[in-house]
Amino acid sequence: MSQIQHYGVNEFTKKSETSAALHAEEILIKGHTVITNALSIEEVKLAITKMEEVYARQLKELDKGTIEKINDTDIARALLVYDDFFLHKVALNAALMEVLNIVLGKYFIIREQNGIINRANSQNYQLKWHRDLLYQHFTASRPFAVSALFCLQDFNEINGGTYLLPASQNTEAFPSEEYILKNEICANAPIGSVIVFNSMLYHRAGHNKSQQDRIGINNMYVQPYIKQAISFPKMLDGKYSDDTFLNTFLGYDSETADNVKSWRMKRFDRKK
Repeated sequence: MSQIQHYGVNEFTKKSETSAALHAEEILIKGHTVITNALSIEEVKLAITKMEEVYARQLKELDKGTIEKINDTDIARALLVYDDFFLHKVALNAALMEVLNIVLGKYFIIREQNGIINRANSQNYQLKWHRDLLYQHFTASRPFAVSALFCLQDFNEINGGTYLLPASQNTEAFPSEEYILKNEICANAPIGSVIVFNSMLYHRAGHNKSQQDRIGINNMYVQPYIKQAISFPKMLDGKYSDDTFLNTFLGYDSETADNVKSWRMKRFDRKK
């Protein structure tokens, strides 16, 4: 027998038969959830090592001054292009995908994947409140973009854990200072967890007051009518394009056609 009593109610949400369904319900209502044990400790250690290698490679592409000028310091972008680990173990994480299939449906793509380093006792623009889809001020009846931040350390108030403003995906304007100070929460999450939230939810990094860098990997998944921040198909240069699922997931199928003929041939190929 249910412990929850009610009256005057005609419509009900179906009971969550799985943990994925409950996580999805939390995202739909309050805008966020935490999936624990998404990565093992061994996978976390490997992710940190590989991410540092990718960031070192990217630092060689541009001088440090250029990266600092555009506020992109300590961010390793498009990780899955550099190492398959970030595709199969992170972007396609099984526990996460089960939730995304409920929240976003069966047809969505990955928009971006960024490794984020919150240095100990330092300032960075991630400390400011923002939506992952910048400059957008509207609401939607259902999520069209979901962010998933993998925690490669324990995330908490001391080391700059992620702060969230619950249900703020449902308001168009940025809330008042008084409201934020009263309602913000720190999404405390243990190492190996993933904080999953509606990308229109206002959030920020906390100030890292510890002696250790706080490292995470943020992924954003979107409906295919939203363009990718960086074209994975162009960077991958055909890799995975012959895989039916990955062709869609990585954005090959939703790339803009170069001309009318190529657009028509793309539709023709779908009929085969």
